[in-house]
Amino acid sequence: MTAPLDIVDIHTHLWPPAWGPGGKYAKPASNFAPEIYRKITTPQALVDEFQSAGVSLAVVTATIESLFGAEGPVDLAAVREANDWLASLSRDHPTLAGFAVTDAFAGETGAREAERAIGELGLPGLVIDSSRDGNFLAAPAVRPTLEVAARYKVPVFVHPVAHPNAEGLIAGAGLLGNSLGRGLMNGVAFLSVIQSPLLEELPDLHLIFATLGLGAIVQAARGGIYGRAERAEAKRPNIYFDTMGHDPAIIRTLTGFFGAERVLAGTDWPILAALDQRSLAASLAEAGLNEAEQRLVAGGNARRLLGLKEAKAEAAE
Repeated sequence: MTAPLDIVDIHTHLWPPAWGPGGKYAKPASNFAPEIYRKITTPQALVDEFQSAGVSLAVVTATIESLFGAEGPVDLAAVREANDWLASLSRDHPTLAGFAVTDAFAGETGAREAERAIGELGLPGLVIDSSRDGNFLAAPAVRPTLEVAARYKVPVFVHPVAHPNAEGLIAGAGLLGNSLGRGLMNGVAFLSVIQSPLLEELPDLHLIFATLGLGAIVQAARGGIYGRAERAEAKRPNIYFDTMGHDPAIIRTLTGFFGAERVLAGTDWPILAALDQRSLAASLAEAGLNEAEQRLVAGGNARRLLGLKEAKAEAAE
């Protein structure tokens, strides 16, 4: 008799109602298929799909790029409205947890909203864009927001953004080219951090990157905190990557490089389907993880970062 996995999906998306159909900031479906557009504007769709799949908790984000575009001004009043709604999610839907959103590249303005959303509204984490207006995470303007997250000891999800030449990448390789470009931006954000003093100066800062940025480990492995000797000594900075699905080969690469205690189950829902008990368990086993490591990746690591206890589950065959 083995207890089911306690699955926490660290990477899901919803748009606040004001950005949905008929809202005052309403966004068009854009390149989304109608079903994906319906899901991203319908919290109950996330709740129902994850319940059916056996997922215990979904961490919801609404990024600055998704709400306001890749460049240009960001309406602070609208950001506050988004955070007020994100804070209400867990009250209305106990299986959802919203991460605060702020424009981290706006200096003290972004930090003040992060402080309000985390300190006053009680949101358990923060999502920021990989890049904005040509800047990445090591830019001085981002430091105040990261200091807020470190002070509250909440995780920061660093979400991919579109490459400045996204149209050219799409012309060359279709939507996969766009994804690769977003991965490049996420990977550069990761590299900007590990080449800066941020992790040393902010020891309570915990950063989560998307697997789209995984290509950056080739550069990271050349030396520094992720050099071969450092990895052999099992020195693990407070940097995490999500799985964006459950491909065993990708999970094996992630856990081999970062360690099982630094990898989090995630999907990018509704772009990708929900994880489910059977397929995730099979993939984690195929990736070579023992039972303890499987439980860390499935949900244990996320719960540790969020300060949450493991969900209780009945034993199953």
